[in-house]
Amino acid sequence: MKRILFATCALLLACFGIAPVAATAADFPDRPVRLIVPYPTGGSVDFIARLVAMQLSEVWGQTVVVDNRGGASGMIGSSAVAKAKPDGYTLLLGGVQTHAMNSGVIKSMLYDPIKDFTPISQTTRANWVLVASPKRNVKTPAELIALIRAQPGKITFGSSGNGSAAHLAFAMLSSELGIQVVHVPYKGIGQAITDVLSGQVDLVMGDQSTLIPHIAAGKLIPIAMTGNVRSSLLPGVPTLAETISPGFDVQAWQGIWGPPGMDPALVQTINAGIMKSLSSPSLVEKMKASGVDSTPTPVLQFDKFTKSEFDRWTGAARKANISPE
Repeated sequence: MKRILFATCALLLACFGIAPVAATAADFPDRPVRLIVPYPTGGSVDFIARLVAMQLSEVWGQTVVVDNRGGASGMIGSSAVAKAKPDGYTLLLGGVQTHAMNSGVIKSMLYDPIKDFTPISQTTRANWVLVASPKRNVKTPAELIALIRAQPGKITFGSSGNGSAAHLAFAMLSSELGIQVVHVPYKGIGQAITDVLSGQVDLVMGDQSTLIPHIAAGKLIPIAMTGNVRSSLLPGVPTLAETISPGFDVQAWQGIWGPPGMDPALVQTINAGIMKSLSSPSLVEKMKASGVDSTPTPVLQFDKFTKSEFDRWTGAARKANISPE
């Protein structure tokens, strides 16, 4: 009798154009969850996504499938989530580029990073390292700034492209210190690093996991960490904040969002699973080994953080005189 009554109610709701709720917070998840990564396989974001997906699968007892959808500076994959059903089964692992930087440098955005998503939790942050070619014979932030001021407009830094994280970070630092450096954009950070290794370009900043092997081999000189704390992997390398630019704090970060309009109770349920996963000792150690910190974050705190980062990086683009293209 109950089954007949339920079926009848569902039919009536469908007739009136009202769909019953597909899943409740208490039921979630009752089937596999798709985690869209808006970048190709093999990158640093993909690496984090697969660690998180594996841990979430254990916590939820359901498979979390990583779905790589790269392209358009992360906008293609992000846009797919913005248009998905708000049932929690399609999530996005994006970050500082998709939800903060793009709006400052891209004129025709495929989504609104604030209005078109439901923030759930930050996942990680990564303290970058600023390195120099040994040919420049500088080892400290003070020596680097002295060199730049002695040769204004002649010291070069490489990045993965106009409007990239490193480009905007250098723009912020240059603005704060009143220095002039020459930006050399590439289509990827790999070529930028190659040219610093050969001495054709002077500076580059990037992930510790990528640059530490070159530092250990003596092929690159670590100048400073870009975040507000020193790295456990490079404890002897100071931060820019403690040396030449108080308050300077630039780190790559990632987080998980859902489509807009998600049920708040469901958001809290998903957040709880993410918080538990990111607190796993084994996951934390794997991340630390690659220079990444696990950052499980309550929903409201993550919401405030993303909005502040959006304002910060769009402001940095304006200071750098970058016109959205």
